[in-house]
Amino acid sequence: MPKAGITYGPRIKAPDYDQIAEDAKKQALKSLGLERPEDLVAKARPDDLVAKAARILEQADAEMALHLDDRDQALAHLWFYDPRLGLAKTAGLSTMGYRHAVAKLAYGDKQHALPEVASNEALAGIGQDLGIRRVEGAEKKLVEAASIVYAARIRRNVAVRYMQEAVLALSLPPYDWSPEKIAEHAGVHRDLIYKQRRAARTRHGL
Repeated sequence: MPKAGITYGPRIKAPDYDQIAEDAKKQALKSLGLERPEDLVAKARPDDLVAKAARILEQADAEMALHLDDRDQALAHLWFYDPRLGLAKTAGLSTMGYRHAVAKLAYGDKQHALPEVASNEALAGIGQDLGIRRVEGAEKKLVEAASIVYAARIRRNVAVRYMQEAVLALSLPPYDWSPEKIAEHAGVHRDLIYKQRRAARTRHGL
């Protein structure tokens, strides 16, 4: 919502996040060795699937770790120093999500309220006092980083769902693998396997 007394620059055109999501889902399925979601039942071996899903998680987490700060730094710059409307849409976030991102960067607490001021100068002054970094080319950097983070999160979500199914299958006959054995096979910490098995059991009412 526009703040009284604040002058806003032009809106930044948002990437086509629907297309990014569709492409990311297809890429994740391909990396899992599946062409369609229903191929899970017909084609996928759970031991193979859990290992492939783990690699997708690893790559997605690395991409998000690499680009999330760039996204949030650009967001904060555009909130404090060069205010724009529609930043949530530009970043591929909900309104609450983008406010949480700015608040976490500015205050170290995503629940912290963002300042209410009556001028661009006052807003910029608060940004400087908080140590918000000025980002040259913030518009372009926001779009680029947000697109990468969005796609990585979609791929991760797809991989998690299939990992859960694979972990559950490996936990049952004829495999009867322990979480420790699954974790060793997938190259992940056992806590992740316990978490995914619990989620899968809950979803299937087990």
